[in-house]
Amino acid sequence: MERSIREANDLMEVSREQLEVMRRQADEALEQAERMNELLGRVVRLTEPLERAQRGAEYVGEGLKRAIFGPEEAARASIDAEIIAEERAVAEEAAVAEPPETSAEREATSARPPDPTER
Repeated sequence: MERSIREANDLMEVSREQLEVMRRQADEALEQAERMNELLGRVVRLTEPLERAQRGAEYVGEGLKRAIFGPEEAARASIDAEIIAEERAVAEEAAVAEPPETSAEREATSARPPDPTER
């Protein structure tokens, strides 16, 4: 019976030690999360002036377009710029999704005689 009590006490001591280690790890993780949160807050504060400057530049750009080209042409240019930006984004996504053609593949397709059934 004494041996059983001793084993139970030993197991409880091991459990306490493991809990203490886990508590320290949790405390360290919380400290690190707080530091990361603080750094993220700094990054956000630093990017706010850049965003304001960008919006200001866009506003000035639109004003210049209106002054130079007139309101209708400026609106058309803005729409064209949005379309070009969307097409570029789609092309970049497609380029990332498809592996680039190697020079050997390009040479093989350009050296191949045309297939009359492809027309």
